[in-house]
Amino acid sequence: MRRFFTLLLGYCVLTLRFSASASAGESRVITVDEAVALAIGQNAALQAARARLESGQAMASSTARHLAPAIHLSDEFLHYNAAFVPLIPAGPGQTVPFPVRKQDTNMFTVAADQPLLGLLRLSADYQSQQESTEAGAAQVASAELSLRQAVETLYLRVFEAKALEDTALASERELNDRLEVARVQLATGVLTEADVLRVQVAAANARQQAIQAHSQELVSRASLLALLGLPADDTGVTLVEPSSLLASGEKAPEAAAAQDQALSRRPEIMQTRLTLQAGEHQQRARRYALLPEIDLEGAYMRSYGQIILPTNFAFIGLSAKWAIWEWGASYAAYRASQALARAAAFDLENQKQQIRAEVTSTMAQLDAAASAISVAKQAIDSAQEAYRVTDAQLQAGTATTTDLLEAQSALTQARLNYLRAQYELAISRVNLRRALGQQ
Repeated sequence: MRRFFTLLLGYCVLTLRFSASASAGESRVITVDEAVALAIGQNAALQAARARLESGQAMASSTARHLAPAIHLSDEFLHYNAAFVPLIPAGPGQTVPFPVRKQDTNMFTVAADQPLLGLLRLSADYQSQQESTEAGAAQVASAELSLRQAVETLYLRVFEAKALEDTALASERELNDRLEVARVQLATGVLTEADVLRVQVAAANARQQAIQAHSQELVSRASLLALLGLPADDTGVTLVEPSSLLASGEKAPEAAAAQDQALSRRPEIMQTRLTLQAGEHQQRARRYALLPEIDLEGAYMRSYGQIILPTNFAFIGLSAKWAIWEWGASYAAYRASQALARAAAFDLENQKQQIRAEVTSTMAQLDAAASAISVAKQAIDSAQEAYRVTDAQLQAGTATTTDLLEAQSALTQARLNYLRAQYELAISRVNLRRALGQQ
């Protein structure tokens, strides 16, 4: 409950901040943490899950209240066509009227009943609903983790596309500078028309890479804003670079420790385990439902118009009811609850296996991304040196323009690969946190 109000307060603060910025005509600045809070606060799927959780809590509370005695009030007023006054014999040939009921009667009753043997079934039902409610809370936590993962991933994709676009544009500028030199050399006869055309093609390719990266940025940004509940084409939102995600140097746990951590923290495991426990209690409740119903009852009545009844009277006693033949309906319900409990047990084991596989796969992806960073750094160093040597050879007349363009292309590709590796590593960390169930 405290967590819910914290999220609600954060969402309200963000909403007020955005409203104030919009009214002042200013750009709305959103960090990655604020984006996560905004998405969690107003996501429709999460709101639906929270509403179902609230419903489950109310149903559990309703069942718990049935464990206590129930008090009923009733009042019945009847108007008959005539009073009931039969004649009874009073002697040979004589009768006298005997009033039994007046024309208007009234019966006021205060009754109370307390289930006795039924407390077993009601208690099991309450425990089942309570655990189902806790399973609903775990489902909400799981949805929040998935939403956080989606927001952070899209956020990183936006800035990855920006970095790729900047790198491609820088390469285009370098090639355009090279093109100006090539045109001068063409005029002096040092280069041919074909050499100039090759430089133009390389510059156009760099421009095409920048266009593709910009398109990727727009798509990722629109998807992110939609996830935050904002217009996909809202140009008034400024995203702050997620330096905390890029600079995260947290060390991944060992494989065995990671799987144990995931199995202990993942809300999906908690949800399925609570569903299993709820099914077991529901099975117990259906078994208790096969027993007779025995209730303690008591009532106070006040009568008017019934001559043969006292004006005030009360009673206390026991009532028993047992459906000894109902074509096996209650027993079939018991068997159904048994099957559901077995299914929940199988679901729990299957989910454990899936989570183990997910953790193993995610850690392998993280290791691969970390290795790609090292390889990409070495590739950049090699490509820079190759470009420097080729440029010197071109000046000395021992290399061609084609050689230099190939070196330039290799350097640009190495830079792009390094940027992709950086962001893939950050996304792999986000995925690992989700796999381990970390907030």
